[in-house]
Amino acid sequence: MDLTERRLSRRTFGRSALALGAAGALDALGGGPALAATAAARPAAVPGGSDWLAALPDAASLARLTIPGTHDTCSLYGGPITQTQTLSVPDQLAAGIRFFDIRCRAINGAFAIHHSAFFQNIFFGDVLNFCQAFLAQHPGETVLMRVKQEYSTVSDSDFAAIFADYQSRWPGLFWAQGRIPALGEVRGRVVVLADSSGLPGIGWGGPLTDIEDDYDIGTIFEIGSRKWPEVSAHLDAARAATDPQRLFLTFTSSSGWGLWPQQAAGAMAPRLSGYLAGLNHAARPVLGTVPMDFVTAGSPAALYALNFGG
Repeated sequence: MDLTERRLSRRTFGRSALALGAAGALDALGGGPALAATAAARPAAVPGGSDWLAALPDAASLARLTIPGTHDTCSLYGGPITQTQTLSVPDQLAAGIRFFDIRCRAINGAFAIHHSAFFQNIFFGDVLNFCQAFLAQHPGETVLMRVKQEYSTVSDSDFAAIFADYQSRWPGLFWAQGRIPALGEVRGRVVVLADSSGLPGIGWGGPLTDIEDDYDIGTIFEIGSRKWPEVSAHLDAARAATDPQRLFLTFTSSSGWGLWPQQAAGAMAPRLSGYLAGLNHAARPVLGTVPMDFVTAGSPAALYALNFGG
């Protein structure tokens, strides 16, 4: 299999547009409408999705914000057992998503984006181009990016060497220090969450992160008995936390032997919407970073509005 970034980069926008054509139908089954309805009621003072971080103070720690994200950000292909999103990377950015979960297959000295065995018709270079273009137009924003090896088994050092090549070809784009930065330090940049021991950045699963990601949920019945209690407890913990050097990440996504990602998203969305409705928004509660499946153009605002008391 000879994959090259160059030959697919120009196709990505077109393929993403085709995927978006089905978004309305997917909303009826997935997790978008309940959160979108919550977002529709937000105060007018809440910024739009493209520039909401720009309205927050430079001194704010990324760990003490509520940040909407996507699980398996680029997984638009492979069928119902594999697909987790309908929005392209540019459309997720425009909607207000600021955490990306990027799964990289190391092949021929490049990173092809995969979900398990399924190539997602996009390369890491395409993702970086999208981020760079967005951040150039919206320099007050930043993107947190988990970088993880998927469907390849090269050594950590080989994986890191490929990543270092990307760093050299996108100079100045990455912020890859081993601490949680203040927002003002990383405006216009991609903050690396290193899910490989050879990578620079904030170590995934290390002392600076607190992660809830119980994703292997067998059936829809376990959403209420297991998945949601875990998620809500972790959101409660994020609200109670005060450490600016501890990043909470709460994945609302799951799937299993009898549960597809979209079914899980559809069951989780009203629970999350109800949780948000029960908060004292005026107190600006901090939920940390919340990666989700099947986000819509309107759903991220229900989360990032909390930063503004909305």
